[in-house]
Amino acid sequence: MNGRIVISIPIHPLMFALYGFLLFPLFLYSPVIFASLSSYLGVSRAAAVLIGMAIPTLSFPLSLINVVVKRIETGASIFTFESKYINYFGIPIPVFVPILQKREIVIAVNLGGAVLPVLFSSLLLIALGRASQALFFKAFADIAFTAIVTFFTSRAVPGVGIVTPSLVPPIVSTLVAILLGAGHYAFPIAYTGGVMGSLLGADVVRLAKDLDKFKRELGSALLSIGGAGTFDGIFLSGIFAAIFSAIL
Repeated sequence: MNGRIVISIPIHPLMFALYGFLLFPLFLYSPVIFASLSSYLGVSRAAAVLIGMAIPTLSFPLSLINVVVKRIETGASIFTFESKYINYFGIPIPVFVPILQKREIVIAVNLGGAVLPVLFSSLLLIALGRASQALFFKAFADIAFTAIVTFFTSRAVPGVGIVTPSLVPPIVSTLVAILLGAGHYAFPIAYTGGVMGSLLGADVVRLAKDLDKFKRELGSALLSIGGAGTFDGIFLSGIFAAIFSAIL
């Protein structure tokens, strides 16, 4: 993990299969969700459909990519083994060489699980602000309240990262949007609250608060914001929030 870009599978293959089986109808419906949300941006119907198809399509491949933003030395080192090969009469023979490796925590941002949904949410916030100053403040209040609840329900788990109950942010952001009387705009407000609230409450504030815990109890580790990728965390919170707001 010495480069600026880290490629990693966002979830275990078995969990990927489970998500795919359970959430397949949601994946099929997600272009409709994003197309409906895109209509609030003031774009044409054709552009909204194009955006609605592009976001789910790009999300999975981008969820494999983590951009390193900071490396933190823990002040400790560990012995590990590195495999090398030597040729003996033309035959490659593996040799395991002990090396001293510095323990470091790598903080990264996942493109599919964080950057893409946050970028889309930012565009929605701008559109809400242009529509009405009151709508913008309602969206801001939704984000703030969702972030607070997400922070208190999230936990720092050494060896795993920041863990949050998946349905907490979308349920909270949807209820707040409805209670604020957002009306027709509850749809985009709930989405931005689910995305931004998850990001701030769990991946930013909780990570900052419990960073020392990771330093003490983790070895070399990658902590990726939105690192659960497409199917969990920030991205999934936004989708569920949009669905809940549409149903309610």
